Amino acid sequence: MYSKCGNLENAQKVFQNLEDKTLASWNSMITGFAIYGLGTEAISLFDRMREANIQPDAITFIALLSSCKHSGLLDKGWKYFDHMKTDFGVIPTIEHYSCMVDLLGRVGYLDEASDFIQSMPMEPNAAVWGALLTSCRIHGNVELGEIAAEHLFKLEPYNAANYALMMNLYALSNRWKDVDLDQRIHIFSTAGKTHPEEGEIFFELYKLISEMKKLGYKPDTKCVVQNISEVEKEKALLGHTEKLAITYGLIRTTSPAPIRVINNTRICSDCHTVAKYMSLLRRREIFLKDGVRFHHFRDGNCSCCDFW
Repeated sequence: MYSKCGNLENAQKVFQNLEDKTLASWNSMITGFAIYGLGTEAISLFDRMREANIQPDAITFIALLSSCKHSGLLDKGWKYFDHMKTDFGVIPTIEHYSCMVDLLGRVGYLDEASDFIQSMPMEPNAAVWGALLTSCRIHGNVELGEIAAEHLFKLEPYNAANYALMMNLYALSNRWKDVDLDQRIHIFSTAGKTHPEEGEIFFELYKLISEMKKLGYKPDTKCVVQNISEVEKEKALLGHTEKLAITYGLIRTTSPAPIRVINNTRICSDCHTVAKYMSLLRRREIFLKDGVRFHHFRDGNCSCCDFW
C-alpha cells in the first residue's frame, strides 16, 4: 500500500519489521522498488529472498523484469527471463513477454523487440504491441510504430490512447499529413473543469517558468502535437496537468512537506524537466506517479535518471 501511494520509505520500514516474511511480502517490496526504477535494489532484495529459501513465482519475475525495464538493465532482464523456467520451473506468461518487449524497446533495441514478438509461443496481446508502440514513440521509429499500431487498432479499436500515441509519433516526426484525417485534426484529451484557483496557480507557474529560464530551462515544444506556432506551443505546455498540480501543491503546502501527484498517463519530457527545476528552486521533494512508474524529484534530479 505504501509503495503504491508513493511512500517507499515507509514500505521498507513495514517490510523490515515483518517477523514472518511471506512470498507475497517479498513480491510486494520488489514491486515497490521496480515502480521507482530502483533495479539494483530490487535485484538485491531478490537475492536476499533466495538466501531466505523463499521460492519465487510468476509474480516475482514480473516484478524483477519490471525493475530491469525501468532501469535499462537489459543483460539482467535476459538472465531472469531465460532462467525463470530452467532454474525455478516458472513458465513465462504473456506478462513476462510484454516486460521483455518493453525492456528491449526502451533501451533502443526496436528490431530485436519486433523479432522477439514474432518468436512468442502465444499470440501477442495489446500490452505487447502497446509496449512496442510506446518505444517507437520514444525513439522516433515511425515505420515500426505503424506496424505496432495496426495490430493495436485491431485489438482495441475504441481505445483512444492508442490513436493519440500514434498521432504523437507522427507529430514528432513532422508527419502532419498522417495526423490530418479527412481535413480535420483529431485531438484526444481529457475533458475537465477549470480549477477554482486557476488564476493563482497560473500566476505562480508563470513566475516559476521565468525563474527556470534564468537557469537555462528551454520549453520542449516537441511535446505539443498540434501544428501551431512555437509561441502557442509554449503556452500549451503551461496547461499540462502535472505542472498545474505540482504548482498547486507548492502554493498550498509548506516546506519541507513533500508534494505527491498521481497521473494516469506517461509524463512528457517537458513536464519532467520542469518538475526537476521546481524541486531545485523551491527545495521541495516531489513524488509523481505517472502511467509508467514513480518519479522522485529532489534537488533538480529525478530517481529515474531521465530513463523512463
